[in-house]
Amino acid sequence: MAIARKTGAGKTGAKKTGTTGVDCHHTGETCCTRPSSEQVKHFLHQAEELCAERKQRFTDLRKQVLKLVCKYSQPVGAYTLLDDLRDEGRSAAPPTVYRALDFLQQQGLVHRLASNNTYLACAHPQTCHQGLFLVCSSCGHTQEVHKQGMLQAARRHARDFDFLVEHAVVEVSGLCGQCQGHKHG
Repeated sequence: MAIARKTGAGKTGAKKTGTTGVDCHHTGETCCTRPSSEQVKHFLHQAEELCAERKQRFTDLRKQVLKLVCKYSQPVGAYTLLDDLRDEGRSAAPPTVYRALDFLQQQGLVHRLASNNTYLACAHPQTCHQGLFLVCSSCGHTQEVHKQGMLQAARRHARDFDFLVEHAVVEVSGLCGQCQGHKHG
């Protein structure tokens, strides 16, 4: 099934969803890496439930920002989200958007990519985990990967230097399969 999705640059493109876009093969829960509108609705409901369990306020603004993040097929910047909020008739300032994103990040609903200061919806908000992201340096496609061995190795190496890892997000840049084909084809 093809769905219209915004790209990080604010353009609309068609992306194909498959079984990995519906349910995560790790948890069986909805994942928001390439969601259809029905999946976004389920993801937002899941976010509401997680916040309620954690006794956190999932305000209309926070929900709206998360919904906007889910519309993009690539990580999106705060100012693009701010423009989207304004397009929807909401008056907001940059600090408002950043506070909403900070909250969503603290709740594990979005991840922040430090290399380009963008945000993407977490594929597995129901489980506490560290992020490993494969970021295509050509098209910007970003994939959240769960390989605990890599992050556990980083923790072990950190201990060798008497360093305690509290949080780790690993960004690996390279070329996705599609862009490799364009460069070598």
